[in-house]
Amino acid sequence: MNPGDLFRANLPLIDRTIDRVCRRSRLFGPDAEDFASEVRIALMADDYAVLRKWEQRSSLATFLTVVVQRMLADRRVRAYGRWHTSAEAQRLGDAAVVLERLLRRDRRTVEEAIPLVRAIDPSLTRADIEAMARRLPDRVDRPRPVDVEDVGEHVFVADDGADVGAIVHERQRLSAAASRAIRQAMEEMDPEDRTILHFHYGASMTLADISRALRLPQRPLYRRIERLHETLRKALIRSGIQEDAIADLIGTPENEMDFGWKNGSAIPSLEKKGTEF
Repeated sequence: MNPGDLFRANLPLIDRTIDRVCRRSRLFGPDAEDFASEVRIALMADDYAVLRKWEQRSSLATFLTVVVQRMLADRRVRAYGRWHTSAEAQRLGDAAVVLERLLRRDRRTVEEAIPLVRAIDPSLTRADIEAMARRLPDRVDRPRPVDVEDVGEHVFVADDGADVGAIVHERQRLSAAASRAIRQAMEEMDPEDRTILHFHYGASMTLADISRALRLPQRPLYRRIERLHETLRKALIRSGIQEDAIADLIGTPENEMDFGWKNGSAIPSLEKKGTEF
């Protein structure tokens, strides 16, 4: 298949990949739509030069995820500047570096950050992490232009029709079933695999960040995350949940999927170097 046909045949996959990356990175609304347009144009540029680089050593979905994540990272560097860890976070250690990235760069709450930081250093208590957060310097975002005409404008669309209640109920049922299937599959994984999944999908950490945090070689992580993704996909299918149903569910207000990440239950305690998992 030539690159043009590959692009057209997989446009739904491309759009789903862009949507997942945007949601994990908390990019919504017009900003997400603009970015999606940028990605599609970039994939078509120079006679689909990006797609020509796909050598089929990984699935197309994995390849596209890496490409889109890099495009978003480049976009944010242009808009806000490159992220640099503060001297204070470096002085406090690896846990503080992760905490600062979650709080200052990703705009996570301390509550969301606690289980991820404790995965790096399980000896830290909630009070320790809250105290560490207070010691981290504040960051001032680089100003960015905003269209005055768009400020304050919101469009509200009411749900109509007799089928709305049934659709909401079905989505809630699917959400609960998917949560159970994923949690069960993760319970059967080894602790390190669960931690990698939590960092990548629960905390939106890049594989480079995970490599540094867990002191693992980065290159094998790409194949490893693809293998884990396939394990989760098969778990959903065994539970009678099809991929198109999950794709339709993601991003809807009825999505209440809980993979056990909010309270850190899916994350094992990881000691620093030399830990036996």
